[in-house]
Amino acid sequence: MSTIPNLPIFIEDDAIEDGSRAILKLIRPDWNLENIRYKLFTDGITNKLVGLFNDSYPDDGVLVRVYGKNTEQIIDRKAEFENFKFLYRAGLAPDLYATFNNGMVYKYIKGETLTTSTVRDPSIYRLVAKTMARFHRLGTSGISAEDGAIKSELWNKMEQFANLIPKRFSSPSNDLQFRKIFSQGIEGLRADIETMKTLLEDIGSPVVFCHNDLLLTNILLQRDSTVSGHPASVAFIDYEYAMFNNQAFDIANHFIEFAGVQEPDFSLYPNVDLQMDWLKSYLEEYTGESLDQNDERVAALKHQVDMFTIASHLLWIFWSLVQTEISEIDFDYLKYAEMRYEQYTKAKSSLIK
Repeated sequence: MSTIPNLPIFIEDDAIEDGSRAILKLIRPDWNLENIRYKLFTDGITNKLVGLFNDSYPDDGVLVRVYGKNTEQIIDRKAEFENFKFLYRAGLAPDLYATFNNGMVYKYIKGETLTTSTVRDPSIYRLVAKTMARFHRLGTSGISAEDGAIKSELWNKMEQFANLIPKRFSSPSNDLQFRKIFSQGIEGLRADIETMKTLLEDIGSPVVFCHNDLLLTNILLQRDSTVSGHPASVAFIDYEYAMFNNQAFDIANHFIEFAGVQEPDFSLYPNVDLQMDWLKSYLEEYTGESLDQNDERVAALKHQVDMFTIASHLLWIFWSLVQTEISEIDFDYLKYAEMRYEQYTKAKSSLIK
């Protein structure tokens, strides 16, 4: 990846198509702007995405990602850019064409986002497991670690989010609802960070480079081009929250995302049989060995994943409460925080003896 240009362009929320056109003039000067097709993707709950396509160049789709307003408070955009380059060099990210004042432009990857049904298909979830294992196996070249030891950044991220939650929400109805849901206030949840950190650091999950946000719309499925359309590969997109973290967190977080986001159904969390098969596929890729499903390493990883569901719920509760105050995207973040809090409470009571 050669030097990535930074374009002096700011795209307003109500002028995404015009802003994308201005960017396209700079990065694809040979494209006839009269022939451009635009597609606004509506799945994102942090950013806005628009695809730009030219039938004269069918394999050269461009994706413009406009950062959500105020998201720089919760996302380190410089780190995200470095992650993108690191993953590109490892063959796990698309070509990055440019950055601009409030976003980035990269190659559009063809594929279908996963659904609550397709994510349960063995021929698909095994691809996800193996791709995650390759992600986790990445070397640490180009990413420095203080003291020579790589530490999980999870707990600092939780503290960062917790510090951004306002003492009072600017919307009176949100403030009232927050106090009904979280009767102990945010300090009750903050007190759990250190407790969870002590508990989970003792269960031996290795620290690896994690995606940390593998919800269904961040996984693209490519099918082979034959009539059968058999699943061929998957690609992970959006590296805003990628960082060093415990291996089991990334897996637990993905299992929770089987529920979906817009109207989550947490009863869709994978059953034990699916989990064990998923984890076996993952470990075979991660270790380079062929494993029996009864291998004790599969059971050990399952226990770690079970425990890290607690941490996943806690992280996204804090995140949702920050977004409740700062986001302008049409999504009920406070309701989502409430649902994750219910799951967090259940997980704590069932898993912590």
